[in-house]
Amino acid sequence: MHDLIQLMCKDIVLDEDRLDPRKRSRLWRRNDILQVLNKPKRVERVEALSLDMSQVSRIIQLCPKVFEEMDNLRLLRFYCLDDNDIPTKNPISKLHLPQQGLEYLPNTLRLLQWDLYSSPSLPLNFCPENMVYLKMPGSNLTQLWGGDNVHLVNLKVCDLWGSKELIKIMDFSGVPNLEELNLEGCWSLVEIPSSIQLCRKLTKINVSECINLCGFPSDLRLTSLEEVDLYECPRIRELPKLPSTVKTLSI
Repeated sequence: MHDLIQLMCKDIVLDEDRLDPRKRSRLWRRNDILQVLNKPKRVERVEALSLDMSQVSRIIQLCPKVFEEMDNLRLLRFYCLDDNDIPTKNPISKLHLPQQGLEYLPNTLRLLQWDLYSSPSLPLNFCPENMVYLKMPGSNLTQLWGGDNVHLVNLKVCDLWGSKELIKIMDFSGVPNLEELNLEGCWSLVEIPSSIQLCRKLTKINVSECINLCGFPSDLRLTSLEEVDLYECPRIRELPKLPSTVKTLSI
């Protein structure tokens, strides 16, 4: 988007209410977002919230129900990393979740990016059926969803690189439209389910530096597959059979 168009769009949003950020549809300015997170009541109008955490100088304590009044939220981004930050570095999250984690995320979410997510799980009542893009690098997630019967028919990108505590990934039978899967540096992951064969639109698989990964499908009959990265996966003893569509293979 051209810079001038972006500025014009931001002015339009600011005109929705110059004084109260809770009455705007999109939030991107640090102070506005911090005000909403500290007092989250009556924020039904907010549809998008995007915060560059490198602009935040202090630790932010979130309450378990901080997103309970944001039922129209479609985009949620807390970002601070680039692709070289993990696992070689150990950045510390400035967003602190309570010990019990979040109790609520809106089911309307289509894009969720939360760098260094500190809880081992997402809310149990979260139904991600509208999710298109999921990116949670460096998270403390141990399992992505609470059960196997999760239908993510809209999910196209799943990026959990550097989530060192991740033990189990989802059953792919409910993710038919997945296009990109990035699990680089998920050190605790031991298996990629064979149900990944059902992801007919999958173009990229990256499981590099998954040092404990030993279960991997032996035959990837995915006719859209173009990139496969198995670099530094010492427990995988045999290469899978790959379709002729693969252009890049790293081992």
